[in-house]
Amino acid sequence: MKSLKPLLLILLFAGFMWGCETTDPLVNDVQVQLLTGNFDEALNIVDTAIEEDENNYVAHYYKGYVLSSQAETFEDPSDRKEYYERARESYDRAKEIMSSLEEEPAEYQELEDTVTSFWADEFNAGVNILNDDSLNAATPDPNYTAIAHFKNAATVQPDSALTYQVMSSAYFNEEDIENAVSTYETAMEMLETPEADDYEYMIGILLVNENFDRATRYAEEAMSLYPDDTIFIQLLADAYLQAGERDRAIELVEGLIEDDPENPQYRRVLGTQVYQIVSELNDDVSDLYEEVFELRQEARNASGDELSQLESEIEELNAEINRKEADADELTEIAIREMKKVVELESNDESANFILGIIYQNRAASLFDRRNNTDDNAEAQDYDERARENLEESLVYYERAAEINPDNPENWQSLFQVYTILGMEEEAEEAMEKAGM
Repeated sequence: MKSLKPLLLILLFAGFMWGCETTDPLVNDVQVQLLTGNFDEALNIVDTAIEEDENNYVAHYYKGYVLSSQAETFEDPSDRKEYYERARESYDRAKEIMSSLEEEPAEYQELEDTVTSFWADEFNAGVNILNDDSLNAATPDPNYTAIAHFKNAATVQPDSALTYQVMSSAYFNEEDIENAVSTYETAMEMLETPEADDYEYMIGILLVNENFDRATRYAEEAMSLYPDDTIFIQLLADAYLQAGERDRAIELVEGLIEDDPENPQYRRVLGTQVYQIVSELNDDVSDLYEEVFELRQEARNASGDELSQLESEIEELNAEINRKEADADELTEIAIREMKKVVELESNDESANFILGIIYQNRAASLFDRRNNTDDNAEAQDYDERARENLEESLVYYERAAEINPDNPENWQSLFQVYTILGMEEEAEEAMEKAGM
């Protein structure tokens, strides 16, 4: 999954208010009280003014300013939220009154700047905790402390999508996926047209949360907005696969290939997504072989009904192994077919060649596994020969990948493994040196 957009520090300054000359006695009185830290008296001044005239927008505005300033005196950001909530009510009331006037007063823009300044203070405090390693280490529960700052920022300026985007990343850092999802969803709702990165992040955390229906909905929406970004095809197919709808995933990409057969990206998506299923099937088969081995060990010392029961369980497991292996074989052929087409269309694609090498090498490993778990000597010999044939096929593509990018140690590491298994000692030694092993 891509990481969230870089966390930006918003550089704004709240001191502009004190640099402005004013002849309003109310403002002068409030400023004096704030300079001396007498917040209660400052609030008494604005509350008295509001009692005298409910439509005194300057008093409402300054009440919000006083409460916001008071909030920042609390060291624990969680203790500030109540003050920001009250400040928000005052700001909103001031804007409501000012908006009803025939001519917008100068204080309207001043209020907007003030709100943005307090928002930036809280936002920057949270971002600093996430970005600064030394500050992060010195802060107890750094992610949740940052989240408290972001919540304050969202309280004082609730229409900032950026606040919720960064808050989501803090939740994700804590593996609090549910809140990471809901918070980013709030950000998405605020954006007129979310960017491709927004969709990619959102779909990714939904998949982590195993919320496949919503991941599917966002992937389909992203595909309609960003049709040239094949990542969303891959994410949609991934959502189908994780939801157990394998045929639907394959059908999705095959339909796109049918419409544009010369597009290597669609074929790459199908090949890699299908092979993901194969990898999972192979892992399942390995676990099943382990179970069969353990049951066979138990059966050696069993007799009567216990032996019959164990033999029945072994038979069931072997049947399941056969089904999964057959399934894996069929899907491996699809993966090879599509990735070969990618290589045909883009012969200098290092990644495609390397993936084909992996597929053949892993199929060889599966065949070796079957060889080691059969009691039939002829069958074991057949598996062994087929496994080595697949290793030789993998060499073709690993060598091509290394030819395209000889500086990539992964290509040489893979070649070293295959050369070693095939007994090609000189080639293995050369590959080992180029891999820096």
